[in-house]
Amino acid sequence: MKRTEEKNEEKLDAALHTPKMVISVSGPSKTGKTALVNTLITADRIIPVTGQSLRSSNDLWQSVMRWIGGPEEIEKIRERVLKAGAAGKASAEAGVILAKGKAEGEINGGVEFTAATSEKYGIEFFEAVVNELSESEFVVFLDDFHYISEDAQIDIAKSIKAISERGVRVCIASVPHKSDDMVRANDELTGRIVSILFDYWTVPELKGIATSGFKALGVKIAPEIIEALATEALGSPQLMQSLCLNLCLEKNRRNEQVLETKTEVSDAELRAALERTTHQTDYSRTVEKLHTGAKERGTQRKEFELIDETKGDVYRAILLALIQNPPRLSFDYDEVMDRIREVCKEAPPVGSSVQLALKQMDGIAKDIKKDTPVLEWDDDKLEVTNPYFMFYLRSSQKVDQIYKGKSGMV
Repeated sequence: MKRTEEKNEEKLDAALHTPKMVISVSGPSKTGKTALVNTLITADRIIPVTGQSLRSSNDLWQSVMRWIGGPEEIEKIRERVLKAGAAGKASAEAGVILAKGKAEGEINGGVEFTAATSEKYGIEFFEAVVNELSESEFVVFLDDFHYISEDAQIDIAKSIKAISERGVRVCIASVPHKSDDMVRANDELTGRIVSILFDYWTVPELKGIATSGFKALGVKIAPEIIEALATEALGSPQLMQSLCLNLCLEKNRRNEQVLETKTEVSDAELRAALERTTHQTDYSRTVEKLHTGAKERGTQRKEFELIDETKGDVYRAILLALIQNPPRLSFDYDEVMDRIREVCKEAPPVGSSVQLALKQMDGIAKDIKKDTPVLEWDDDKLEVTNPYFMFYLRSSQKVDQIYKGKSGMV
């Protein structure tokens, strides 16, 4: 099902044909941004670089040159730049294709590539990239810009502005709550960025997936069940498709029906379909570590009476708060505290304790998977960055199982 109202395909196509502009694509995981980029910019035209590996603009352009297949030692790059200026530059596109096809030690553009090492300077890498890619169809695709350190972001943003003015196409990808990092790193980019935002799918859009799919099977599902599935899908079309599939499997609707019949779905069957879907992804280790929290020596954490008839510390209170209705992926500090009060029978954890725990949970999530943590806490905002994690948290019963395991309950 295509989201025609966003018109992001048209926006990206127009941006690719707008000279000297930096393209910023932002969107949550599993919302289609990568698929669209791959559709409009074929794989042989994308030069991928991940932000997590970058410490300076020199690292960025060195990574680009490595992808191209050009020399990495400073003398050869300087020689290449000088020869290109003296002899006139051939087609950048042809040059890149040739570079990709040549092995180390072969000749490309009159310059022999060797494996010798020497001191490297960013300006030569920058100029080498300009000479290879200026006015070509290739696109430097810098993913996860938000994972670059703030100091490095400033350096890289300035360099990207300069190289885009020299005719090199650059596309930046980030998550929505970090989409303005590029401009904050260099305010001179204001007005020079084409922003393309992919948002989570709305409940009506997700319901459309279910309606179309069930209709194709000749199965009629009650609107309230489709609404429940769309709500639990948390904006992810892939998750919505999985939920619909697993509901059909739960009801043994595996083939197209001869006649369109109304299929009754009980609460127990709906819960079973949700839990069946959690088996397609496993966040059990992540939930366990977030539930345990940061290790502390010599201090016993205070426990609280919780509405699920369990006792737990601030970490358990936070996880229980996150899975309350309605399902959400983004919470400001006040919303987190309101939910914690709702799950505590008596006095909740104090604000300072909650803030410290959230900061530590942010660190735990990054320790588990630094490039794609399942949640991030930034001063006063909690973002669950992966819909599948929140779905697992809500529907897998893992939080309850952890408590029963620790308390010895069967």
